[in-house]
Amino acid sequence: MKHLRLAALGLIAAAIVAPAFARAADADSRVAQLVTASGQALGISSIASVNTMRVDMSISAVGLTGTGTQWIDLRDGRFGESTNLGPLVSQDGYDGRVAWNADQTHLVWNTGGDSGRASEVDQAFLASYALWQPQMSGAAVSWLGTKTASGISYDVLSITPRDSLVPFELWFDRTTHLPARAFFVNGFTTATSIFSDYRKAGGLTVPYATHTDSSDGNNSDATITRVTLDPPGAEAALARPQTQPMDFSMLDGKTSTSIPVTLSENHVYLDVMLNGKGPYHFIFDTGGANIVDPAVAKEIGAFGSGSLQGSGVGSTTENFSFANVAKMQVGDAVLTNQLFGVAPTRQGFGVSAGRPVDGLIGWEVLARYVTTFDYANKTVTLSLPGTPTAPANAQVVPFVFYGTQPQIACTIDGIPAECTIDTGARDTITFMGPFTTAHPQIIPATLTAPGVNGFGVGGPAIGRLGRLASVGIGDLTLTNLIADYSAQTQGAFAAPFVAANIGGNLLRRFTITFDYRSGTMALVPNAALHEPDVYERSGLFLIRHAGSTVVVDARPGTPAASAGIAKGDVIASIDGSPAGGMSLGQIRDVFYQPAGTVVTLQITGKGAAQRTVKLTLGDYI
Repeated sequence: MKHLRLAALGLIAAAIVAPAFARAADADSRVAQLVTASGQALGISSIASVNTMRVDMSISAVGLTGTGTQWIDLRDGRFGESTNLGPLVSQDGYDGRVAWNADQTHLVWNTGGDSGRASEVDQAFLASYALWQPQMSGAAVSWLGTKTASGISYDVLSITPRDSLVPFELWFDRTTHLPARAFFVNGFTTATSIFSDYRKAGGLTVPYATHTDSSDGNNSDATITRVTLDPPGAEAALARPQTQPMDFSMLDGKTSTSIPVTLSENHVYLDVMLNGKGPYHFIFDTGGANIVDPAVAKEIGAFGSGSLQGSGVGSTTENFSFANVAKMQVGDAVLTNQLFGVAPTRQGFGVSAGRPVDGLIGWEVLARYVTTFDYANKTVTLSLPGTPTAPANAQVVPFVFYGTQPQIACTIDGIPAECTIDTGARDTITFMGPFTTAHPQIIPATLTAPGVNGFGVGGPAIGRLGRLASVGIGDLTLTNLIADYSAQTQGAFAAPFVAANIGGNLLRRFTITFDYRSGTMALVPNAALHEPDVYERSGLFLIRHAGSTVVVDARPGTPAASAGIAKGDVIASIDGSPAGGMSLGQIRDVFYQPAGTVVTLQITGKGAAQRTVKLTLGDYI
């Protein structure tokens, strides 16, 4: 968890590409004057001979309270922090080379995505008072003039630390010249920190209170309880931890376990046991983490605490609490004392999946076991680390972590880019808005109208559909693919730095082995590699609500819209068969029939009016 503070609060991830500012040596004289004045106000000269700092604080965030500690190197900008908001316990830092994270199980990983790395670099810069070091520590700093908030005017600088792609704004009180506010942008999320209660710590003037307002609703407060200059143990605390969790095993001395899975609309479903109860029906999602439905959490005696607003593919956020699950079993793989988010998956995912979704597993399992998704044979194999798994003929692709999701180098129509890998997405590939804005040449001449292309945390995902010429992964190239050109301005598909999210309809063409410890993904093509990429032929997006099959969207310009089907209509029967007797997957399969097929629908519209619709299927992409 990130908190926003000046030598007391770190930096929430920011993620916009930095404009080209003059380097420090060429900065406007007003920048130099403000940095000098603010340095005097802060008492920067008092720490000229200080090497490190330790800052202890109390924290209130996501409905939880606890403590935090920061370790700061004033010489080279190294930074580390730990937060204990039981049940949430985390660490993160920047050692001058890599940005890293650790969780409550002592699982440690490097942050490889540009936005995550920039967040840590910016955080370290702010915490270490690097702005007031010689040559402003190599940052690009520009004068933004005067800005006003709550009727008060501030002098404002834009700061892009060296090795960061992300600028942030630092606002200064025009009378005292002390930093008063900081403003950060993380693609689709903004955060504002307000610094107050300045006090002396030695000769340094420090804001003992920081309040952070975030546009996603995850606001926080931090209050310093102690500042220690040149504390003992700093070198060890600033180093990247090397520990690994010891909370996973395999039953009966086995080294691997194969689990049968159900594939539905390219989602991978498997059975999971929790606290000895179940089996429960879970989605296995490389783009997700441990999440369990509140009803399941209650059944297994895992009671949630806290309140986090979580984001996903949709434009809104969902409320999560946190619970500890004493034992999770997937096949013969066993994990103990696992933290789960608690959120309504049966409603949020189940309505669009049309089948029970008791929860999700993802990062926590993948980070511990070498995991093979065999789409052709409908199995997932979990193996202990060090077990040989990938065949010699596999295409091995390195990846880094975008948060906790694999991010690979890819090419889009020959353009070098970065793509995330998401077994929890049903489509082929979804392009992020910032990438298509920067590379309009990849957008085909013919696109559909905007419509609902997916559904998950945060609600529906809106985008246009079109044919993409090619996607390259390692030495493999796939052509003539159906792509979703996202229209989202909020949520995961509005993220910068990443070009696209690769989903299950592309991944199903391979057997894929993920080795999170080595950071590799091994691909072996199966018989589906060169199958034509097709899409449903009605233009409908359906959900199951209260036992009814409801139209969420009838995309303009498609057979469904031409037949007069509209949002809110209920499908009562299909070709004479009651829709209630069919799964949502079976209903969607009807609309994959060849173009020209006529499907007879009984529709219940507004006011319970009944009508019969002859829907002629057709290709619209």
